[in-house]
Amino acid sequence: MTLPRISIVTPCLNRAQYLGEAIESVRAQNYANCEHIIVDGLSTDGTVELLARYPHLRVIREADNGLYDALNKGLRAATGEIIGHLNSDDLFAPDVFRRVQEAASDPAIEAVYGHAEIFCESQVDAGSARLAEAQRLSAQSVALTFETVTLGAPNPNARFFRRSVYERAGYCDTRYRVAADRDFLLRVALLRPRAALLDGVIYRYRWHAGALTFASNPAGDARVRDEYLDIAERFLVRTDLPAEARPPLRRWHRRESATAATRLLFAGELRRCGRYAARGVQVSATWPIHFARHVGGALLGR
Repeated sequence: MTLPRISIVTPCLNRAQYLGEAIESVRAQNYANCEHIIVDGLSTDGTVELLARYPHLRVIREADNGLYDALNKGLRAATGEIIGHLNSDDLFAPDVFRRVQEAASDPAIEAVYGHAEIFCESQVDAGSARLAEAQRLSAQSVALTFETVTLGAPNPNARFFRRSVYERAGYCDTRYRVAADRDFLLRVALLRPRAALLDGVIYRYRWHAGALTFASNPAGDARVRDEYLDIAERFLVRTDLPAEARPPLRRWHRRESATAATRLLFAGELRRCGRYAARGVQVSATWPIHFARHVGGALLGR
């Protein structure tokens, strides 16, 4: 029996410190029909020399317009029937590809989802980070629902999709620099693909100081929040949006706009605070009540 090809896409930029482990986690799957595509945005940290040690890789090396532009290049180049996404600093758990292939043996299955795990480095041994203080993301985050994509942890990397899903949903919207994955998953959720859920961890997110997934800074937080609000607003005006999608989208928008307005209020930036308030009221008439709760909670926390 010929196994279906699985394509893995890894965008990278100056991640030589971790990229080798990511590549090895794919090789360790021992899956006979695997394609691993590395999309390198002209790294200068030794990534080129590292990739040269792995002649089996398909490497696209050129300038890009950010993470999601690089990811789209790899997705478009992928030749596999099943496609996964591996960050350059993360790992696949053992024996994932076989399990994904078995779950997708039913041609009606368009997606396979599993659990994700966050790990941080406590000790380095022979160049490999040991798992420590592992935190498994909740089981409720496995199924692809409007609730998990908006208010939960969407775990985009712990999801494999058939090529047909990308053909129907499209690729990442590069106008979003940090939240394109949520926008994409919302579009997939609208399609209601038939999915198989796997038990156990299939993907491991590495928590480190430079990780994009967990990076936090005031400017970055503001950008994420603005992108969340824009995505929610764009979906809420869609005429094809199912009724069950509107409540979580509104709650998401209310939470993010109230959080932003509260921070700006305490920073004395009243004009910007007012702009978020206006956006919040436009989506939810009860927004002032939730804003007052945010402000009260912030005061109590001081």
